[in-house]
Amino acid sequence: MTDIAGPSSAELAAITEGRTAEEIAASIARHVRQAPLSADTPLPTVRGLATELGVSASTVSDAWRILRARGVIDTDRRRGTTVRLDRTAAGGRA
Repeated sequence: MTDIAGPSSAELAAITEGRTAEEIAASIARHVRQAPLSADTPLPTVRGLATELGVSASTVSDAWRILRARGVIDTDRRRGTTVRLDRTAAGGRA
């Protein structure tokens, strides 16, 4: 199995819009739907992305919670947070 390199915190912050958890979640879901972030792509840590976006870690944590609830991302203690395979969960079409 090959490791997929995900975007760094700085790279994800550069394409992420918004300052609230809902805005950040919507922006990341949009990038998943439009395919720049593909399935199983690892995402940065909550703290790393929060630092880059200039928001609190709890804001990014809330955004991750929203994205998990919508089926856009998965979180695993060992693998971290990754993009899910199903693009329809991000609001795309099958």
